[in-house]
Amino acid sequence: MNFFGHAWVALRDESNRGPVRAEFVLGAMLPDFASMLRTRPPSVSQSALQAGIAFHHLTDEAFHGARSFLEFSRHASRFLSERGLSRGSARAVAHVGVELLLDAAFGAEPSANEAYLSAIGSGLTREVASHIHWQDEDGEARFRQLCHNLARRGAFVSDAPASLTAERLRYILADRPRLAMDDAGQSVVREWIETARPAIVSGAAALLSEVEHRIANRNSLER
Repeated sequence: MNFFGHAWVALRDESNRGPVRAEFVLGAMLPDFASMLRTRPPSVSQSALQAGIAFHHLTDEAFHGARSFLEFSRHASRFLSERGLSRGSARAVAHVGVELLLDAAFGAEPSANEAYLSAIGSGLTREVASHIHWQDEDGEARFRQLCHNLARRGAFVSDAPASLTAERLRYILADRPRLAMDDAGQSVVREWIETARPAIVSGAAALLSEVEHRIANRNSLER
């Protein structure tokens, strides 16, 4: 699940328990932010951030084992491979691409964007940032710049052009030689997005319910 999806699931979990803590939602996104910054995940010294990071890992485990996600990914991989995309690129796009299209579905929920932007804003405050300890010397500055960039980009939209999403996927995979795509590959990915988006968007609510059910089952087993 991509960071925006993590924010949405974290919001829903928090709202079932009481007031939503922006730091909890931020913590649920931090491991993905570390990946985006190509650095190790930070340590944190605040309970809400710690709980958010733990919830991130619980959510990822539930999401990656969800039948709906696996089905979407299988269909995507087959579609892309049959049209000439390399095996590595097809598998990567089938995973990350499904996550991005789910973000588009979640972006239709105003409360998801509100919680996401509130969490990003909290990461820009000294009060919260001082509890996030990056292992790289420039980690704090790079994280702050990432938060500024995401805040400037604003809310996720549910109707981003397929060409823009395909370009984003190409950028995400560009520094991994075995996964990188050329123009022809990007065109195939755009075709897949146009074909697959309606089913993924319409199936997002059921997938979310499945993920939350798996999280609840895991929590009950640990009690």
